[in-house]
Amino acid sequence: MGKYMIEENIMPWGGQVVTVQKKAIKNVYLKVLPPEGRILLSVPKGYSRKEIEEVLDSRREWLLSRQQLIRENARASVKRQYVTGEKIPVWGKPYELVVREVAGNRARVTCKDGKVLLLVPGYATRDQRRQVLNDWYRRQLERVVASEKSRLESLVGKTAAEWRFRDMHTRWGTCNVRARRIWLSIHLAKQSPEVFRYVAIHELTHLWEANHGPEFKARMDRYYPGWRVVRKQMNIAADFE
Repeated sequence: MGKYMIEENIMPWGGQVVTVQKKAIKNVYLKVLPPEGRILLSVPKGYSRKEIEEVLDSRREWLLSRQQLIRENARASVKRQYVTGEKIPVWGKPYELVVREVAGNRARVTCKDGKVLLLVPGYATRDQRRQVLNDWYRRQLERVVASEKSRLESLVGKTAAEWRFRDMHTRWGTCNVRARRIWLSIHLAKQSPEVFRYVAIHELTHLWEANHGPEFKARMDRYYPGWRVVRKQMNIAADFE
């Protein structure tokens, strides 16, 4: 059983502490965990302190931007109550939320003239109002994917067997390469069309290259030359609430 034991330590790095787990593994795994942005690094058992610091230093920019994203989302989650007068994002633009009570149990959302009208029963809680809006965001994303997927798949030269949508809070998209199934976060409907385009092309490109190595980046440069700029903007403008 000894080889399956995990050695866990906390070490300082860049003015903060990092949890380091040494396991019987071959690869390095790096995560930033919500809600406070704690860093968790898993490495093979033989890794030295110097090797661990090199891993962290090489991913410094990604780690800090990921922490910023997660912490901003945590703050947004506390602030937003889904009441009249709040600003909510729709395809990268702020819209004023207007909440009105309706009789019965049916709820619906309409968007017009810079406002999002949320019609809900008077008893609807904050979480229920949020869920109604999330369902609406899902439909917005489904509509755009239905319209754009053929063009994007033609651009990349790969076709997804299936596009699915999920309320993901730490990732914009994932790709199951073997099943050729792409999952997108419904919160992409809050971001600009450029962000949607970047994430969709990113996941389609994984059908060529499973990892994020040089070949993957070269393909991204070919399919979407401005992807690096968009990725930086995503770390500032994230909204998973």
